[in-house]
Amino acid sequence: METQRLLFRTHEPQDEPDFISMHTDPEVRRYVGGRAWPLEKARTRFREEYLGWPKEIYGLWATILKEKTKYIGCCGLRAGNTTSEAHLGYYLARPYWGRGLASEASQAFIDVAFTRLRLARLLADVEKGNDPSEHILQKFGFKFISSEELPASRRILNFYELMKSEWEKKLT
Repeated sequence: METQRLLFRTHEPQDEPDFISMHTDPEVRRYVGGRAWPLEKARTRFREEYLGWPKEIYGLWATILKEKTKYIGCCGLRAGNTTSEAHLGYYLARPYWGRGLASEASQAFIDVAFTRLRLARLLADVEKGNDPSEHILQKFGFKFISSEELPASRRILNFYELMKSEWEKKLT
């Protein structure tokens, strides 16, 4: 799958250095668990959980900036609790922030969710304070549904949903 500027594919061995760099960057991980991964954790997670994955539509796909054929992050859909929903996710390396790439990736996976997979609902969660990510969700019509404080970390997650019917209204 691809967009004007992005290509989505399975993770490949040559993606490992950029994946590790992204997940060991404290700014990238600030709103995803609160702290950067240690080098060994990033390496292990890449090799055991991302390399060659996803094999189906669900999962976080390697996201490649086509003009440079450069790995810049991972974006995609996670299966939901029911067969009629999924979760949108996008993680980009810091040098690629502020260019509209997360919006471009989000649009692509929203389209997949509602047209190809024919889902009824798309969900997303964002840590409180991650204003750029909340802005992306709101731009596409996601509605805030609730917040939850995670007791162990004291992080607050904001939960959003986009109903297919609302998305279809925006298209007309």
